[in-house]
Amino acid sequence: MPAVEGSHLEETLRRLEVLLQRWPHAAAVIGGVAIVARVRPRHTDDVDVVVVVPSGAGQRFLDLAHELGWTDEPAETKLLLEGGLLHLSPSPGGAAVDFIFVDSTFLQEVVERSSRLDLGVATLPVVSIEDLLLLKLEAHRPEDIDDILAIKDVGGLDLDRLRRDAEQLGLLDRLELYLGS
Repeated sequence: MPAVEGSHLEETLRRLEVLLQRWPHAAAVIGGVAIVARVRPRHTDDVDVVVVVPSGAGQRFLDLAHELGWTDEPAETKLLLEGGLLHLSPSPGGAAVDFIFVDSTFLQEVVERSSRLDLGVATLPVVSIEDLLLLKLEAHRPEDIDDILAIKDVGGLDLDRLRRDAEQLGLLDRLELYLGS
């Protein structure tokens, strides 16, 4: 597993580990850091995290982050928080973290199926390879296509579960496009 040691993300990942340990609900790292942890080295400027935040508890999560020294832009945060999102930084100049609050059965399952991985500088819950592929299929930006192809090359995917979940998410055509039938 590639580590993130020596990268600009080190301090952010250490501080994220503390925040997630203090938050009494589950979470999972997704996005570029998950690709680095599960698939291959690649550049990423931020960290993306899916987190369980019970209804009405968004401010409590934000307060905990503030207590631990995380910063935000208050005007932006007010708008994002209403939509179940937060964009926080653990320190001035640190890599930003985008928190996405679980708002669907699929995202709840993503969190439940994650596993804790040692990233070299922190141990964090990281999305499963299959769920990472589905999230990349859903986002479907150019960098996601590169990640999809890299995930495919890793192999060992649970294709039955992938097809079932992709069908439920309306992503079966995309899955078949990249993985074949």
